[in-house]
This record gives sequence, structure tokens and C-alpha cells, in this order.
Amino acid sequence: MNDYNGALQLISSSIGTKQTAACWVVITKDGRYAYTTNTGSGTVSGYRVTRDGKLSLLNADGLTAVIGAGTGPTDAALSKDSQYLYVLSPPLGSVSAYRIGANGSLAAVPGASGIASSATGLVAR
Repeated sequence: MNDYNGALQLISSSIGTKQTAACWVVITKDGRYAYTTNTGSGTVSGYRVTRDGKLSLLNADGLTAVIGAGTGPTDAALSKDSQYLYVLSPPLGSVSAYRIGANGSLAAVPGASGIASSATGLVAR
């Protein structure tokens, strides 16, 4: 929070993913971590978010999770408790799932398949 009467203030300048075509961003309920889907590289990049809003990559190379070349992840959603991250990959017709570790790391868990390749959004509970 600040006392700038609604004025915007830059906290972190551009913090790139070091991947290709960042598409979607989600932030955990506690505000400690943010994740982007990288459509062009088939990856997920994770960020640590400090109390004052500064961002830093969780992994120096921007690879917090690798879905794979050609997977085209376009959307992401968090479970209600922010313990799981779900990533939609329309070209595969699938949703990849990850358990979020205490340090923001992602561990793959079983996801879902059979999703329409025309799917354009994702919501999780």
C-alpha cells in the first residue's frame, strides 16, 4: 500500500521471462509468487514477489516448469488455496498440473487431457 492518492508507481522495471511469448500471469493468494505461461517456448516462468512488490525470477533461466516444444500454453489458473497451478495447452488438448512448493518451485502432478483444442480460458477451484 502507499499514500499516493491512486497514482501509479513503478516498483520493478521489465523483468523478462528469458523465454518466448509470455502470455498469462497468475499471482498466488498470499502474493508471494507469480507465474507466467510462455506460449512460444512451452514453459512456465515463476517469480518471487517481495512485500514491497519487487519481482525476481525463481530460476535464473526462467524455466520453472517445462511443458514442451509446441505445447503452446496460453492460460493458467491457481487452485483456491494456491497450492496448485494449472496450465492450459490447447494444441495438446490438455491441462498440466503442478504442486507449488514452499519456495515457489513447481512439481508436476497428474493433469487432464481430452480438452477441446479450441479452449481459450481456464478456471480452477
